[in-house]
Amino acid sequence: MSLYRNQLRDKVAGLLRQTTDAQDNVLTSTPYPTEIGELPVVFVTVPSESAASNGRHAPDFTRVVQLEVVARVTAQSPATVQALLDRIAEDIEMSIMCSQDIMGMVQQVSSIETEQQVSAEAADIIGAVRLTFGMEYTQEYPVTELGELTGISGAMTGAIQAGFSQTFPQEN
Repeated sequence: MSLYRNQLRDKVAGLLRQTTDAQDNVLTSTPYPTEIGELPVVFVTVPSESAASNGRHAPDFTRVVQLEVVARVTAQSPATVQALLDRIAEDIEMSIMCSQDIMGMVQQVSSIETEQQVSAEAADIIGAVRLTFGMEYTQEYPVTELGELTGISGAMTGAIQAGFSQTFPQEN
């Protein structure tokens, strides 16, 4: 079973394959250099996550995943690139925020940050937009009861020799 942040990333990528012009060029990897012919492309990653304890009881945490979506587009003019960036950014944001499946996986989206950049240094003008969603959820760790202690020996006076063994669920 994969980590919850990876399940969330994969669910978002699957959604964006259906709702953006990138279609099969929606990838769940760290952004890497791409050729003009590969654009538009969308990268969905989880570069960071933080967790804060909810108390001194059974271990559970409020976690915030920084889900990052980077989209790249190209066109022959800066105005067209800007229009494409605006459209794909809106498609990404609306797809995620209006998805019952995605919103059902999180308690809230605590933040959305958007950055755009256009490069006109070559014949083909390339634009990129990065949307970072702070997605909050609670993670609980299952606590299991210790089984019967075995291998205890010794008297309660003088030197005590104690030993026990316990099989935890992770070891099965």
